[in-house]
Amino acid sequence: MVKQGCGEGECGACTVVVDGEVVLSCLIPVVQAAGCDIRTVEGLAVDGRLDPLQEAFLTTGGAQCGFCTPGILMAARALLDSGEEPTEERIREAIAGNLCRCTGYTKIIEAIALASRLGSSDRDRSATGTTRRTVAPPGAGPIVLAPHSLDEALESLAEPGAPQPIAGGTDLMVALAAASPVDGQRFIDIRGLDELRGIVVDGDHLSLGALTTYAELRRSSLVAGALPVLAEAAATIGALQIQNRGTIGGNIVNASPAGDMLPVLLATDASFELVSRRGARIVAADAFWIGYRRTARAVDELLTRIRIPLVPGRQVRYRKVGTRRAQAISKVIMAVAWRDNGIAWRDVRIGLGSVAERPIRARATEAVLEGGRPRPEAAECAATTIQAEISPIDDVRSSAEYRRAVTGRILRRIILDAADG
Repeated sequence: MVKQGCGEGECGACTVVVDGEVVLSCLIPVVQAAGCDIRTVEGLAVDGRLDPLQEAFLTTGGAQCGFCTPGILMAARALLDSGEEPTEERIREAIAGNLCRCTGYTKIIEAIALASRLGSSDRDRSATGTTRRTVAPPGAGPIVLAPHSLDEALESLAEPGAPQPIAGGTDLMVALAAASPVDGQRFIDIRGLDELRGIVVDGDHLSLGALTTYAELRRSSLVAGALPVLAEAAATIGALQIQNRGTIGGNIVNASPAGDMLPVLLATDASFELVSRRGARIVAADAFWIGYRRTARAVDELLTRIRIPLVPGRQVRYRKVGTRRAQAISKVIMAVAWRDNGIAWRDVRIGLGSVAERPIRARATEAVLEGGRPRPEAAECAATTIQAEISPIDDVRSSAEYRRAVTGRILRRIILDAADG
């Protein structure tokens, strides 16, 4: 049974397992579910015998009002089926995207730990794979195109009234829920395009396909070795249900000033490959976001790859401040990169989010730190400079005054930590 919860990907009540991964059903368009192996809570019991996980919830009192329980059971079942050791820390991470407002999580965590000792379910949980695709017919709501190749997708985007791309859907589906699409509105599902996938080291660059998910960034040994800050930032985005669907390309073209990956891309001098029927071009991250949720991408272009130079000796620090540890929209995000040759800091880059109408570089503050050493006086000067350089606004999540103060404190702490390290 899939519960209707927030409808915005925050509460986790509608968690299901699709092709072995926990996801939020409220954020998946029907066209992307075609041919998938989908597991809901009804599939846990076999021939009237409860799954060991269900038994554990009853034994410990982990099942409370029942509203969030189906989603928690599915998130927990996916963890137990993954083969990972279900430590308390790992259990907490697995259910971080499932909000419970009854009496707390203690009994829930105890239930999952007990289930791990009771053994696996009798049910065969191997995924059946996917068979694509379904296309909504004209006049029956929105039209979803399903290209089988990048060339086919670019051909559709070149037509008048270019369709809107949809990949992970973690932001677009929320927007569509708030303002339902009209009959005939056109979308193009690019999730099946293999040309937009893959993580590789290409010469002196790390190259990421635009469809790379946050979960893939966290799991990648290449990312861990070449630029681990990408995995660190990806781990702060939503919970596992979001990380399994959301893509780095979607974060980029969505162009939210609170986009969690974007300051890292600014600080590391990333560039983006945009492709259309007219050809390909490369746009630097610093030139890509041109206003509030506005980018340099033309309507007939697709973001295909992200390229990040691998600079010997570069260090990168990332910090996100939100209202809670998981499922938080940022109040301030910062990434700071530099090279330290033992004499001075060189190639200083500071990327910021949630402090202006778009993700920005703090160039005046970079200049203050360039050629200096990470000493207390430099930290104080840089903190003062960055507070004057940014232009945050008051909104429902935070005040401009708070954001200025936090931004200065974060930068000061990063510099002082670098001095201590």
